Amino acid sequence: MTTVTVTPTRADKPGTMEIDQLRGWATFMDRAVVVSLVATVLAVTALGVTTWLSWRFNGAVRAQEHAAFDRYKAEMGKHAAALEEDASRARERALEFEQVANDANERAARASRESAAASEKARSAEVDAEEVRKRVAELGKQVREATARAPEPAPAVTAETAPPAKEQPAPAQPSPVVESLKKYAGTKAALYVLEEAPDGGAVGSMIAGYLGDAGWAPLTWTWSGVSGILGVVVLIKEGSDPATDEAASAVLDALRSAGFNAAKGNWPADWRRFRGTLNGPQSPGPTDAPIRIVIGAKAR
Repeated sequence: MTTVTVTPTRADKPGTMEIDQLRGWATFMDRAVVVSLVATVLAVTALGVTTWLSWRFNGAVRAQEHAAFDRYKAEMGKHAAALEEDASRARERALEFEQVANDANERAARASRESAAASEKARSAEVDAEEVRKRVAELGKQVREATARAPEPAPAVTAETAPPAKEQPAPAQPSPVVESLKKYAGTKAALYVLEEAPDGGAVGSMIAGYLGDAGWAPLTWTWSGVSGILGVVVLIKEGSDPATDEAASAVLDALRSAGFNAAKGNWPADWRRFRGTLNGPQSPGPTDAPIRIVIGAKAR
């Protein structure tokens, strides 16, 4: 029996090595693909997370911007309201300054008129004094001439030549207006006569005469810088006692019975505040009396 020994040739070794290398490369490529897939998944995940965080961040930024804008609008609204209030106060102050300037101009014009009237009165007084001196001189001359002549006997007075006796006038009957107001004698009243009323002075004097005859304490002021009041308006201070209200009602009824266009009301503001200018007594003041009688145009 013959034994045969086969010896591997060199050609068999390279073939075996190439297969092992291919298997190694395949394994490496599989692992590389897995790693690539894992990296891709991680990248996509990171991109999604980044996108989500960016969206959340942008939303938070927009919300903060909206909140800041709303706060800005609110602050600007408050600022605009404050500016409007300041402008309104400035307009009110400008109107007050204008009113003060108008009052000053009116007082200056009135002072100028009064100065001119005083100058005219002074000139008239000088003329009157000169006239009086002339009259005195003439009377002195006449007296001297009369004393130089002999006095003539006075004619005898007989029953036929005596002048008839004058009849005494009958006593005046008291006015119904005065009689109706005597019950409230001692009441203080302020008469405001509008300067623009054509017959305001005469009506004010008549009403003041009624009140004075009835025992009241009336004082009269001329009211300038006010217009648009018609008739006679009887006003009482808010919160006055019942006696004052009753006296004001009595004045109203008396004026109506005398033919005046009278009405009653309340002072529309603070009792011590008034528009325009009041010219009259300095004491007591024009706002001390609890009853005011305003005399406007078309009082009767």
